[in-house]
This record gives sequence, C-alpha cells and structure tokens, in this order.
Amino acid sequence: MNPDGISRLLDHIGLRANTFYAGPLCGLHDFAADEGVGHLHVIRAGAMRAVQAGHPDIQLSEPTLLFYPRPINHRLDVDDAVTADVLCASVRYDAGQENPLTQSFPAVVMIPFSGLRRIEPTLTALFAEAGDDSPGRQVMLDRLCDILLIQIVRYAIQQEWVQHGVLAGLAHPRLAPLLIELLDDPRASWTVDSMAARTHLSRNGFAQEFRKVVGITPADFLTRVRMVLAQRLLRQGRPVALVADETGYGSQPAFSRAFIRETGMSPSAWVRTLASGAP
Repeated sequence: MNPDGISRLLDHIGLRANTFYAGPLCGLHDFAADEGVGHLHVIRAGAMRAVQAGHPDIQLSEPTLLFYPRPINHRLDVDDAVTADVLCASVRYDAGQENPLTQSFPAVVMIPFSGLRRIEPTLTALFAEAGDDSPGRQVMLDRLCDILLIQIVRYAIQQEWVQHGVLAGLAHPRLAPLLIELLDDPRASWTVDSMAARTHLSRNGFAQEFRKVVGITPADFLTRVRMVLAQRLLRQGRPVALVADETGYGSQPAFSRAFIRETGMSPSAWVRTLASGAP
C-alpha cells in the first residue's frame, strides 16, 4: 500500500464525523436511513443486539466498533436489565454518500477492539473527552472519531476484507500510484493509454486488471472521481462554469451532460436540492 493512498482518498471524499451521544444506553434506539448519514457506534462495555434492515442481526458481547458507511435503518437493542457504555457519531462525506470509500465497504462493519492495533490511546482520549465539559469538547470528539474511522479503513485493508473497489486498488502495487494520480489531478487529459503507461502494463492488460480489481472501467472511475470533486466544489458555492473547468471538462455543456448521466439531474438542480435540505 502506498503510504499516501488512504490520506489522498479521505481528503478526496471529505469524511467528517459528528459525535451526538456519549454515555449509558439501555432499551431500543433506532437510527433511520432517511437521516442521510452513516453511523459509527463505539461500544465500550455491555451486551446488545444490532438489528439492520436486510441483514442478519449481530450479537455484541465485547467492546466493539460498529460502522455503517452508508445510511441504513438499524437499531441497537440493549436488554432492559443491562446498561451499555456507548458513543455514537454520524458520518458524512463532502463527496456525498455514494463515493469511492462507501462503495468499497459492506453495509455494516464490525471490529472488536481487540482486533485494532494502537486503538487504546484513541479510546482513552475519546471517552475522557466524552466525560468532560472542557472548551473544544465537541471538536475533540469529532476528530477522535475521524481517527477511529481511519483505523477502520486500515484494518479492512490489512484483513483483506476489500477485494474490489478503490481500497483494493490502493493496495495493488501497480494500480495504486495511478489511482493516487487520478485522485490528485482528475482535471488532466487522461486516456486509457496514458493510464496504462503509468502502470507499465499493456493497454488491454491494464484495462482488464483495473476492471477486475476496482470493479469498473478506468474511464468510469475517472468520471466518478471528477463527479466527486464537482460535488465538493458545488457545495462550496463555486459557479458551474468554473467547476466544469476544474474537473477537466472542456466546456460547461460537456460537464452538465456528464453530471446528468451520473446523478440524474443538472448541476444547478443538484445545488437546489442542497438548498432545500435534501440528504
């Protein structure tokens, strides 16, 4: 794994955690998909059952990180006779919920604390902040949850959970340098030939290997990277014409056509959905 790969990816998608609860938990607690966010639950103590729509229930009996990368209806069910010690955070992405990271992960990720190296200092600081009212508490909690999310990504790669998608590509010795270049400079005039040259593979060999590992064609991946960047820029209030130039499209109409193909709506309509508060 190129040491910069995960950093570049996380910077590209703009991952942000927001801690909204820390303390004892008992009974039933629902988390709705229509909130438009993923969730991270840090279960420090206590037993419970995690129930998620369309997936088997998960019994939790030891300290565990429970990560839902994408919005999904789920519930934490703690027996009335038991109190669990839990911290809950929502997870948002500046690039939107459908991004290279969420597309690489399953719907739910469960990792016991015992499986993560160097997690104890993060957890100690996290729960110390949760129990304190010092200035900057919220920011500290959110940043510490960001660190936990990075540790989850590292763990998934180390355990070879991710066999396809961009995370698998970042673990590939030949594809990783190219993927980092695409993330760094999607504006460049990339072609399949120029991408293949970066990997020292033949054009056909590169296209086949890329599709096998990443799961989509090189051209489709470049388009998705450009659309992720475009959405971030549009969220920042950049004019559509400027976004078209900064994402590598020769004109605003060409950018708008590509944006419609990917999102089903024009850039201006997409911006209006943000203003209306849609997820």
